[in-house]
Amino acid sequence: MKAASWMFLAGSLLLVAAPPVLAEADVAPSFNFYVQQAWPKQTTTNDQIQQINQTFGSDFDDWSDVANLSIGAQLLWRVSPYWKVGMQVDYGHGSIDGSAHVPTEAGPAKLTFEQEYGVYTDLYAVGQLFPWPEWDKVHPFLYGGIGIAYESDTTTLRLRNQFIDERLRVENDGWFPTYSAGIGVDVPFSAKSPWYFEAGVAYVWARMTNQVPVTGGLAPAPKVTADTDLTGPNYWLGIGRSF
Repeated sequence: MKAASWMFLAGSLLLVAAPPVLAEADVAPSFNFYVQQAWPKQTTTNDQIQQINQTFGSDFDDWSDVANLSIGAQLLWRVSPYWKVGMQVDYGHGSIDGSAHVPTEAGPAKLTFEQEYGVYTDLYAVGQLFPWPEWDKVHPFLYGGIGIAYESDTTTLRLRNQFIDERLRVENDGWFPTYSAGIGVDVPFSAKSPWYFEAGVAYVWARMTNQVPVTGGLAPAPKVTADTDLTGPNYWLGIGRSF
């Protein structure tokens, strides 16, 4: 984490230094807004959900079964015909839940499950390299970013009928480094329009692992591993404008 913090600080200092350089070149910034879909690994988390299914005979979805959508925005400055640098922020929220009727020694009972990511947000220092800046109709680029992310999640499990009412609850949150690299393309609305479409695909490296307390009668141990592994590919579609 210490190395990532230094790298993020270095990227931030570059961004702070960029506007004066651009002021001399009299180049306007650009702003992008986009929606992205991710396919995070979440290997440990998905395994834990499948363990619940095996234990109780349920069939709850895991994170490989649902869409992982988020929104984001970038503010960029062109420091040369080949480079844009700037900042990026992303925000996401999501949950999976379900219920099932399962057999117990006290008779049939209702099992309910929910895992909610109350918030995911990140802040990146990013760069875009345009290998062919002379092209007019499309502007392909290479993308890279380094940043820091925050995530909080809550997992609840409840088993109840007229004789039993047992629960499990796990709360987890924290900060962690995140990195991303990919390719994209800007497509202007027209030759003279400041507006453009943007599309891209990238791979993200981001993971937070904590040992967190478990409360409730269904707790398998005093603590469990909360492993938020958001590493994986994603793609984004957006719209941008040069000012």
